[in-house]
Amino acid sequence: MKKLFLLSSLFFFCISAFAQLPKINWWFDTDDASFGQSIAADIDNDGKLELIFGCYRNDSMVYALNAEDGSLLWKYNTGAGNSEGCNDVAPIVFDVNGDDTLDVIVPSSCNPTTFCFHGASGKVIWSSPTRGSDSPPTIADVDNDGKMELLHGEFGGYVICLNIEDGSKAWEIPVDLNSWIQTAPTIVDIDGDSYPDFVVATWNAVNKDSNKVYAYRGHDQKLLWTHSLSNFVYHGTAVANLDQDDKPELVIGDYSGKVTALNAEDGSLYWEYQCPQYFYAASPVSIADIDHDGRCEVLFSAWYKVYALSFDGKVKWEYDIPNYGSCFRGVALSDIDNDSKPDVIFGSSLGNLYSLKGSDGSLIWELDLEAHYGDTFTIDHASVISDFDKDGILDAFVVGGFTEYPKFEVNYGRAYCISVGKGAGPDWLMFQYDIQRQSSLCAATSGIESLQVSNEINVYPNPSAGDFHILVNDRMKANYTVTVYSVNAKKIVESEFKDVKGEIAISLPSLTIQDGFYIVQILSDSEIKTFKLLISN
Repeated sequence: MKKLFLLSSLFFFCISAFAQLPKINWWFDTDDASFGQSIAADIDNDGKLELIFGCYRNDSMVYALNAEDGSLLWKYNTGAGNSEGCNDVAPIVFDVNGDDTLDVIVPSSCNPTTFCFHGASGKVIWSSPTRGSDSPPTIADVDNDGKMELLHGEFGGYVICLNIEDGSKAWEIPVDLNSWIQTAPTIVDIDGDSYPDFVVATWNAVNKDSNKVYAYRGHDQKLLWTHSLSNFVYHGTAVANLDQDDKPELVIGDYSGKVTALNAEDGSLYWEYQCPQYFYAASPVSIADIDHDGRCEVLFSAWYKVYALSFDGKVKWEYDIPNYGSCFRGVALSDIDNDSKPDVIFGSSLGNLYSLKGSDGSLIWELDLEAHYGDTFTIDHASVISDFDKDGILDAFVVGGFTEYPKFEVNYGRAYCISVGKGAGPDWLMFQYDIQRQSSLCAATSGIESLQVSNEINVYPNPSAGDFHILVNDRMKANYTVTVYSVNAKKIVESEFKDVKGEIAISLPSLTIQDGFYIVQILSDSEIKTFKLLISN
């Protein structure tokens, strides 16, 4: 009997412990829903993450909350005159002025202005007039001057590039003046020269068959190629080396229900997957090796389904969202059940938060946030994932609410932080994962043992446990500055090396480094190279 009692007690304890998750940690009420997504970053240098997001017209605020408890750090109303602050765009963070504090950059749509806020105080550092935007901004050194630039699409069919230190316009190019550019300008090396290029797609709702993917060279904005699509596109491109040829593929969905994988070097078709009739593949694509088979899988949502496709475009699994709910903003990927395989976390239009096992699409849990709120509650917002309160359990942050237009004064919203599970992560800290908006836990090139950045520079090992080497093959000695950033643009380490000819050894700080991708920038006397490094312990 004692053994039976012990086993029964143990079983009850396990069920009770499991039943505690998911658990709502805190919530924060707003006056409207959030369509601008969110980002998690330590913007006040307190060693803890903050959560930054914007709200729609009836609220008009950009909020920065302390992630551990939901208390307000600062807020800013982006409205101007008779124009509300729509804040439909995903924020991004970067240290724009070199003061070792991450700053917040948010393009606005109703008030056609891109704002840069001081991370710790919320004070405006600069603001730049634009044509208005729903396009998530990206960051890269596209002109190879050793300084980062900010790119985003605009209404009217343009892409604009701003100098990140002061918001001045570096350039602006027309893509298709009969469309809008709603997608992020995804940063990727298109032509294999180790310099950043960018990719966008068009939103032409009138002439739907005129929509295309456009690939541009970064430093001079030369059009490299286009690829025609069957309908317009709202969310941007995911990047991974799907076919293991050491060249990236680009994956994008459109409103015809088609998901297309392209060879990045020339825009040729790798594969395409057609969803059933009346489905539209509006969400962003996310990419990861969800079953640890050594190949990358493609995940997206279309109407009431979440799909996982294999590297070659075949259906691996699909999940029906109950009651025909939809998931417009796509899925976040992070291991939350401690099996070391990325799981799938997303919110639905009916106010539920879901987690699925990445390996087979089975349900881990669901949480009815509409029932908790007590009124109609739509989640049109992508989750971000981290251990926000540092209790050893991963948390998800998501915002929902109710929006009516033009009678938007009745709108409301609420942000939630929820404990979701104890797992290996990695953190998913922003919309489309990183500041390049590549939406991928898979490297764009295989990089199993080493990554060749150019004929003169090799980086190894990649993946790395935290220490890596840069092999310099120049015949003459040169000076190098090596900077390593996290995916949300926080500077991890910067080192200068004088008169180098041979090898540079880099060690990342073991106390602060976590598994995941990092951006490595190598600046020499004559050029600058940027690439991704995977840290895996």
